Amino acid sequence: MTATPSQNSRLWHPARGITFSPGSGLAASVARNPPTAVELSAHVRQYHNVATSQPTGTRGEEVWTATVAQQTIPPSLASQGLAGHTGKAVKVEVEVEVEAAADVESDIKVEGSDRKPTDHPPPPVLEYRMVDDMFYAAKRSPPGSPESYWSYTQYRRTAEDGSSDRVKVHYCCSTHTMERVCKEYFMNEKVLGFDLEWMTDARIRDGLRSNVSLIQLASPGRIGLFHVALFPKKDDMVGPSFRSLMEDPNVTKLGVAIGGDTTRLRRYLDIDSRGLMELSHLYRVVKYSRTGEYHNINKKLVPLATQIEEYLHLPLYKGQDVRLSNWYRRLDMDQVTYAASDAYAGLQLYATLEHHRQQMDPCPHHPYHAELKIPIPVLGETRIAVGDVEESSDLPADEDGTEPSEMHLTVAGESDHIETSLIPKQKPAPTKLTVKSPERPQDSRVEVAEDRASSYRASHPEMRATFVQLRSYYLWHVYDLPPVIIAQLLRNPPLQTKTVVQHILSAVESEKMPTDRDRLREVADNITRSTLSARWPEIAAIVAIRE
Repeated sequence: MTATPSQNSRLWHPARGITFSPGSGLAASVARNPPTAVELSAHVRQYHNVATSQPTGTRGEEVWTATVAQQTIPPSLASQGLAGHTGKAVKVEVEVEVEAAADVESDIKVEGSDRKPTDHPPPPVLEYRMVDDMFYAAKRSPPGSPESYWSYTQYRRTAEDGSSDRVKVHYCCSTHTMERVCKEYFMNEKVLGFDLEWMTDARIRDGLRSNVSLIQLASPGRIGLFHVALFPKKDDMVGPSFRSLMEDPNVTKLGVAIGGDTTRLRRYLDIDSRGLMELSHLYRVVKYSRTGEYHNINKKLVPLATQIEEYLHLPLYKGQDVRLSNWYRRLDMDQVTYAASDAYAGLQLYATLEHHRQQMDPCPHHPYHAELKIPIPVLGETRIAVGDVEESSDLPADEDGTEPSEMHLTVAGESDHIETSLIPKQKPAPTKLTVKSPERPQDSRVEVAEDRASSYRASHPEMRATFVQLRSYYLWHVYDLPPVIIAQLLRNPPLQTKTVVQHILSAVESEKMPTDRDRLREVADNITRSTLSARWPEIAAIVAIRE
């Protein structure tokens, strides 16, 4: 026998027709049910095994694609009673109760207004696209969990036969294999993601393998990890194909703080990289052209993680445990995922930023390649032709080593001609770029230190040390220079030696930078014991100085 439903819960009403229960709605109903098969698969995928194969029969290369390790269930899912499932479909029946039609429309509008653009997958620009189910699974995952981060493993391409292609990773441990992979898979690409990894405590004298430990390249469907630190000593460190790619100005290489990475290639591999696109420049053009905040369009670096979360809508993992790990030994899966995702993120980010830029009206000008050292063109009221300005490569640097933020070319979209109709009736002040030539060229050691400081700042958005402190630290740590010489390199007339000492101590104290204890003690001897203990207590403990 069944009870007669109450008037409030009946589906049919004699006067109003179909009526609906004032229940908690779809969201609450779904929340009470266990994850679907798609959700389970997305969670388990983060704990995948690696399938290795050598389809060409060559040694020194592994081609990896992510596969679901059905026997492994994350602890977060095991706690939900899913430990017994091994990748099988989980059938979930959801009873949906909705409110009256007028109320439903009202609720949908309210819910839609609360959703942010970052709640949805990024626009599908390239042939390899973010899988919607994986994106939403990451969004639902607890913040900071492995499943919540952006990864190259979330991208797929639908083939002509309907199958799904994953992004392949080629892990190469010899120059021969690197040359074959570059020649076969990357030579026809016009845009490539690029990145480097190196030992965090590497000094100039430590040589190539510590300073250029791993090279990463990324195309839409493939990622190359070239583990230079493991290349046999008898090999040439890079083949002609990679060198050709890096030196070709018609092949755009993408990255954040890319100038610092290519400085290492020039120093240790004699590669003069060209066609470099600093993603921070394009990010600032897209972000601030939309809001009209043109004063923020400058060459200051923006961390890759910040750009990815804003435009690809998921956080990028930048954990210190992996980033500071040992890149001198064979990579483990965490390192592979980290390194591959870094290079692939730059490629997908560039495509997405370009998509947004081209949607604007007027369309802002594309930044120039970074090695040209040309100011970023900015839309503005005063419009001049690009060819009317003779650009100098010796622009004075800001504190962060970039060109001054106020030094911009202003152009009318893609036009190279003066638009007189937009010039005010009153006589405008002449447009000039007044550049004061430096008294002497910048020492190459300062350039390298500034690149390292910029790279560190880009990967540590919450750092406490200033750029100038890091610059002094790298000159001292990498080149073994005493503070008095650093003071002379940084300025003419020289800085006070005490100022350089304070910069070094502040960088070491606040960022826990690696140091040699004896050399640190020599620097600390320039400071009184009471001041050292008060301002830099950890350093005082390191050098065993007590009041």
